[in-house]
Amino acid sequence: MKKSVLFVAVLVASLVLGSTAVFAEREKQPDVFKFGFMSSLSGAFAAVAETQKEGALLVVEQINARGGLDMPWGKVKIETIVKDDEAKLDVGVRRFRELIEAGMNGMTGTCWNPMAAALNEETKLTPIPYLAACVPALDSFKKGNPAPGTFSVAFTPWSVGYLTGAVAIETLGAKRIFHVSRADSWGKTIYEGLMAACEEYGGEIIERHEYPQGTVDFTAAINRALAVQPDVFIADHFGADAIAEFKQAYDMGLYDVCPVFNTWITNVVATGIPEKALDGMYALEYFYWDMEGFEDKEVAKRAREYTAAYEKMWGYPPDAYATIAYIATELLFHAVEKAGTFDAAEVGRVLLESKDLTCVKGDVYFREDHQMVGKYLAYAVLGKAPGVRSGKWDLFEVTGYFGGESALPSLASLGY
Repeated sequence: MKKSVLFVAVLVASLVLGSTAVFAEREKQPDVFKFGFMSSLSGAFAAVAETQKEGALLVVEQINARGGLDMPWGKVKIETIVKDDEAKLDVGVRRFRELIEAGMNGMTGTCWNPMAAALNEETKLTPIPYLAACVPALDSFKKGNPAPGTFSVAFTPWSVGYLTGAVAIETLGAKRIFHVSRADSWGKTIYEGLMAACEEYGGEIIERHEYPQGTVDFTAAINRALAVQPDVFIADHFGADAIAEFKQAYDMGLYDVCPVFNTWITNVVATGIPEKALDGMYALEYFYWDMEGFEDKEVAKRAREYTAAYEKMWGYPPDAYATIAYIATELLFHAVEKAGTFDAAEVGRVLLESKDLTCVKGDVYFREDHQMVGKYLAYAVLGKAPGVRSGKWDLFEVTGYFGGESALPSLASLGY
């Protein structure tokens, strides 16, 4: 009897101690995920950055509405910390370190290509999961360069250039290309992708002119285009620069000479371009909110549901960069839940190994170089005429799509 009593006592003590240990372990786990969002909320990209913030905050709202992240130790609420990098590298690095000091567990954001490269380097020193909400620098994804937790849901500028060239040559029949480029890594890498498309499809860049970010006068390049009369005028400037460039091209009569093509656009930028200049302008866009009539009914349905949720929260349809941020944030939190931890290496492992990821653009996965692959990586769009537009945000018609491995530079070319 005494032995039985002793056994029971030991068993109870073990259970109590075990429960206490489990409880103590759970007590150590964080009850809040500190989510960092940083972008250029002031400066040349401010309007685009604001939409990024809205896309990220919608995901946070949706997850918190269901109680928070589903972690092994219970529900974890998401707390958002917002920073402005002012489109200045030194400011962005300083703000990132402030986020780290505040206890940041993961982040999305950034709309400026060089900033994404700088943050990739920072996350090597201070590992956190970081899914860029822009088109990051190509060099960040060469073998040995991506940090364990750094991923791109919107490829790199190489793909922007390559896909632009494919559309211009194959769809528009343009063989002689006039290229106006931004004088930085964005423009240089787009040019490399454009050259790759020319080699593959049989085109030629007859002239290339470079202008730094912040340029307001493009008349010299436009005059040259008027003189040489190319088959297509391609410009890779973004934001306010693109608005000025295409307004001047229209005013100077270039639209009467050849088709014009903006390599990468958002609705916010498009609303700044005069209606007559937007009419007939070709472009690539990451996402367009009106997908009614699109051949993939499931993707059209997802776009409709996402647009309804966004409009309910913000009062207007989502823009392309809002959607990049939405997808980046959504996949970040999905990976955190699946990994069961906030650890950057584990979250990165989940993103690399998961072949069943899905988002508003359909099924996706990440390659070895941390770039996202999907069937609908980019959409080809054509600006609508003023007379057929139903409102401010009825800007484009979706005319095609591009995706798959062929839309990205080969792994071999990146050293893999």
